[in-house]
Amino acid sequence: MPFEFKLAFKYFRAKRKSLARFTSAVAILGITVGVASLIIAQSLASGFQDEMREKILANTAHISIFQKNGGKISDWENIKTKLESVENVQNITPTALENALLIGETESSYAIIKVQSPKSKVQSPNEAIIGNILAEKLNLKANDIAELVTLENQTPTRVRIAETFSSGLYEYDSTLVTLTPEGFARLHKESDFTPTHLSVSVKDIYKTAETARKISEILGENYKILDWQEANRPLFAALSLEKKASFAVISLIIFIAVLNITTTLALLVNERKLDISVLRTCGARTKSLILIFLIEGFISGAIGIFSGVLLGLVACFAANYFKLVSISAEVYSLNYIPLRPDPVNILQIVAAAFLLCLAATVYPAFRASRVKPLENLRNQ
Repeated sequence: MPFEFKLAFKYFRAKRKSLARFTSAVAILGITVGVASLIIAQSLASGFQDEMREKILANTAHISIFQKNGGKISDWENIKTKLESVENVQNITPTALENALLIGETESSYAIIKVQSPKSKVQSPNEAIIGNILAEKLNLKANDIAELVTLENQTPTRVRIAETFSSGLYEYDSTLVTLTPEGFARLHKESDFTPTHLSVSVKDIYKTAETARKISEILGENYKILDWQEANRPLFAALSLEKKASFAVISLIIFIAVLNITTTLALLVNERKLDISVLRTCGARTKSLILIFLIEGFISGAIGIFSGVLLGLVACFAANYFKLVSISAEVYSLNYIPLRPDPVNILQIVAAAFLLCLAATVYPAFRASRVKPLENLRNQ
């Protein structure tokens, strides 16, 4: 092992004066807390973003096709046949959305009707499936009778509650009412169901923009194509900005903590002027003296960084195990946020912290290299 590393490890383990020992402990503790806080903040932001994306994709179409004039799509079967051959398209479902009023025995509430083919069970045209929060609000349960009123059909239509569902998103669970295509046609007193838009499911959700462009080329200018990324762009842009802001703010905490490394090494340079003078007299080069103090500062930073990573991961595991991050679903749509540490984010945090620690050691290291050996030896 080169003598620079040996001396650096020896100096790091050696006894220090009280002030240098205190600043060293504060530096390590500050870096630990800063790195752990940054991992927790980034994991919380990633968890919220991933949870929102999963819930949204589970309850909305990957790509939606509308007529620009807002009318019904009468030739939807021909369009479906054309689009089934498009790469990345998995399934095309005719559907419709409409504002309505759901009336229970004693209460009524705003609702959104969504046409959806039955999945888990055979659902008759006179049955509806509603969100669990909406059911609680109107005191409805399975097999209860409710009434639906729309702007087009203001005569109440009786429906039986087949079951309730929970999507995990407050907006859906508190407003959504799903009907079969036949049930929607019955609501409007029509013989057949005609969709107002088509819901397209894709194989790769991150290629929806390219798929939407191909669909637009096939259908022409009379149709509007909206993919899930474009529809939710403001939401995910805000979440991304929040993630970057938290990274920048908490990085300042780490920066302040690593300044204590500068203070510690500056104090150690004053303590070890005699050792530095002896080393210079024995032929130690300037770069060797700089390297000794760089390594010593690097060791302090490494202890703080890896302690912070461990603390952050343990905190994330504990928060998920005990479900500590509970929030108001009415405000944030979700009632619980899981913390999801991302290995890439953790590596970025570690790299940024190491760079800050390295920068903090530069000045004391160069100061040590400028110590004049003859003056210090004469004073001793």
